[in-house]
Amino acid sequence: MASEPADVLLDSWNGCGYYRLLGMEVLRADDEGSEFRVDIDDRHLQAYGTGHGGVAAGLLDAAMGLAILARPPRGEPCATLEMKVNFLAPIHPGELRAAGRVVSDGRRIVVAWADATDADGRVVACGSGTFMRLERR
Repeated sequence: MASEPADVLLDSWNGCGYYRLLGMEVLRADDEGSEFRVDIDDRHLQAYGTGHGGVAAGLLDAAMGLAILARPPRGEPCATLEMKVNFLAPIHPGELRAAGRVVSDGRRIVVAWADATDADGRVVACGSGTFMRLERR
């Protein structure tokens, strides 16, 4: 399978319907990992006025998955097998960033970590996930 250039994939990933729905933006995706951002606003808040944990979990999952997809061969599909998230602090309206990185890259199974930080640089959530590389059909 030919590897696509990272900038072509970055444009493709930023066009993802799920990312657009939540307002997520891919800032970086390369051999070192990935970085996302989202502006937490009224559509992301739960009943108590803070960001819903599902938004943070989705951001962490995306950051981990894209950290895998950005590694050569770029664009090789993968699926989340399991994920654990720790919510460490309330998520307030404003910028939320997530950085993902691969910690173990096997032939079929990959383990990744991600941290989500608020505008003050405070880690508000972190997660780890196990992913399976899929064969293209």
